[in-house]
Amino acid sequence: MAIIAVIMIHVSSQSLYYTADVRSFTWQSLNFWDAMMRWCVPIFVMISGALFLNPKRKLNLKKLFQKNIAKIAYLTIFWHIAYGIFNYFEVGSLREAIVTMIEGYSHLWFLHMLLGLYVLIPLLRKITEDIKLTRYFWALALIFTFLLPTLSECYENLAIYQTMPHAIKVIFDSIAISFSRIYFNFTLGFSAYFVAGHYFDEVSIPKKWRHILYILGLISAIITFAATGILSHHYQVIMIPLYSYTSFNVMLTTFALFIFIKQLSNKIDWQSNYNQKWSPYMVQLSQIVMGIYLVHFFIVTILIKKCQAFEWFNNTLIAVPVISIIVFLLSICLTLIARRIPLLKKFMM
Repeated sequence: MAIIAVIMIHVSSQSLYYTADVRSFTWQSLNFWDAMMRWCVPIFVMISGALFLNPKRKLNLKKLFQKNIAKIAYLTIFWHIAYGIFNYFEVGSLREAIVTMIEGYSHLWFLHMLLGLYVLIPLLRKITEDIKLTRYFWALALIFTFLLPTLSECYENLAIYQTMPHAIKVIFDSIAISFSRIYFNFTLGFSAYFVAGHYFDEVSIPKKWRHILYILGLISAIITFAATGILSHHYQVIMIPLYSYTSFNVMLTTFALFIFIKQLSNKIDWQSNYNQKWSPYMVQLSQIVMGIYLVHFFIVTILIKKCQAFEWFNNTLIAVPVISIIVFLLSICLTLIARRIPLLKKFMM
């Protein structure tokens, strides 16, 4: 689900997203899919947190650096070069190709983020060993990673196009100055999702609170789409502060979906004949998800820029999921082929 959602975001956010009139059905359809799938990357981080911070999984620093961190580093270097070469043939600019090799193609930021998280694992495991420390960490994250930045981002975007009451301006400017002076960075970024993945994997949440969270998560997803669409339409410019992966609304949707899938999984009889038949295929698919993530942008770019895939459809609301499924299936094929080539196999995760 998460990798398909990633592909849908990247299909939605191609050039048409920036050239279409924000008041048009075309743009609002792209906004719908992009907004509704913002949980995809945080979910990946939560899954990683649930695995790496699991107390039953022994941590060996040497193995962490030599296997996990080194592997991500090799992947990063290889795919920077691969997409740099691809970018050269795409735009014909040696300068752009070199910049891509150094900075990475748009989606490769995920690898950089993983490197940052992996080096923090030994510290985060010490925190998650204690449930009280975990909750304290998350209380700080709730305020400094999600709530305050979301309010600040929304205010800054609106203040560009809307004259704010003086009192509101003073309050938000004061908060921004105070926040910058605290120099508080410890719980910021995706480490909050990493810890949350472990926490929600370990604890059992009462049914009443789960249902409340499901409702809040659904409402938050709708708000992400509706508020973005309404604000963009009103100011006739793309306004996406609520798209941030660390926005409060995306956080609620992500947590609701993570817990919902966990509860659904607990109700499934994995030992049944039917599930034992299909489980190996799901395991095989899970093993190539990183490969799909790494190669899918080749196919997205070729289909949309070279083959003009959006012109195959009259309706972008339908086009995005259909194109995304095509990209997903082709990415599976490309990944499986690459994994059979000895030189490429080690760079497919």
